[in-house]
Amino acid sequence: MEHIIFKLEHTNQPQHSREDVKIKKIISSISPATLIRLVRYADNRINPRTATSNPITKAIYETLDKSPELFWYKTKGILIATENCELLDRNRVRISFNNPSYEGIMDGGHNTFAIARFIVDKLFGVTFKKWDECKKYWEEHYEEIVNKFQEVEHTSQFRFSIPVEIVFPGDDEAAREEYYATIADICSARNNNIQLKETAKGNQVGCYDYLKERLSKYPIIWKTGEAGKIRAEDVIAMANVPLYFLQEEALLPEGLKKFNRVNLYASKGQCVTFFNEVISHTSISVEEHGKYIIKSSLIKSALDMTEDLMKFFDLLYVKFPDLYNSHQGSFGRITAVKNSKKSKALFGTISESIDYTYPDGYIYPLLGGVVGLMKYDEVTDTLKWTINPTSKDFELKNLPLVKYVGWLKKDLDPQRNGKNQLMYMEAEEAYQAYTKKAK
Repeated sequence: MEHIIFKLEHTNQPQHSREDVKIKKIISSISPATLIRLVRYADNRINPRTATSNPITKAIYETLDKSPELFWYKTKGILIATENCELLDRNRVRISFNNPSYEGIMDGGHNTFAIARFIVDKLFGVTFKKWDECKKYWEEHYEEIVNKFQEVEHTSQFRFSIPVEIVFPGDDEAAREEYYATIADICSARNNNIQLKETAKGNQVGCYDYLKERLSKYPIIWKTGEAGKIRAEDVIAMANVPLYFLQEEALLPEGLKKFNRVNLYASKGQCVTFFNEVISHTSISVEEHGKYIIKSSLIKSALDMTEDLMKFFDLLYVKFPDLYNSHQGSFGRITAVKNSKKSKALFGTISESIDYTYPDGYIYPLLGGVVGLMKYDEVTDTLKWTINPTSKDFELKNLPLVKYVGWLKKDLDPQRNGKNQLMYMEAEEAYQAYTKKAK
């Protein structure tokens, strides 16, 4: 186990909660030299947000540049979480950063990023836009940074202190279990100076870990500020389609708030809330070290359909203009459709672009209705496709959509279509009719 020794500028004596919580806390400060070591060894994966260059980091930079002596007063500093903290002499501590899920920079990521940017800019004239760029630079140039900084660390430019808090468990096993169980909650609370999205909270407690493992090849933004092209909320909406099927078949635990599938289009926030409630239910997951671990084979089989649904949504987007035209429609003449602008599908599973850009309210009912192609296998207690809509066995052009397109023509407002429960029901019936005909 790798341990790092940090020199604190104030006390290294821990404080204890009066409520007998077994987690300890040290309140102190560190120098820029110590921060250089912190950036090298600590990560911020425990933090629900990833720092990027923004007005906050620019304001921190300005303080460091114009009035560094006031920085200690102006900032809340950095909150560090570690599983192991050993008190040493001369205000030093030996701490570990071996487990990024429970150790690292828990709050103050923007402070850390801004200070790191300031140091490297002043030393080498290098700037970063994102934390990942900063971290990579630190790994590749750490010795250069240390050596260059030692030449100038006593100049007025780098005479500032950085407030820190170090949170760690007590010595016994019960304290460590309490640390694991509560660290995500503490982290979310400390990051609520800017309201934390439900997606970030769900990510923090492991609600999406199963999906993340299955969809690792896709550039999904699971964490605020993280690099990527696909919003986690859009992926979670796809995952909610099979969960909705289970709900309608009374295969989800009792007591969960009912999910309305129009929210697939109308409210991604409701999609996230529903998904988090399902995954965190005690009959579906067990909580280990503050993370929800899915144990239900039925739920796993439902979530295994998510990639198919992402691919099918992209297929719908690319093919729907032709589907509409094949039913005596003129897609390019719809007011909400832009003919002069090419577009690509949401999840990037189809490389081709189309000659239109149009609102996805026209196709979300077709996405929600695809539950008509699902079935529950009682023998294996799993959810399966009767016909996988992404397979060669399914011909989208043969889907009976006369009524669906007819209703759409009567009211071409994409928002009203995307929120129309009857459109979802008609789409589901179309899939069911396709299945019967295929048999």
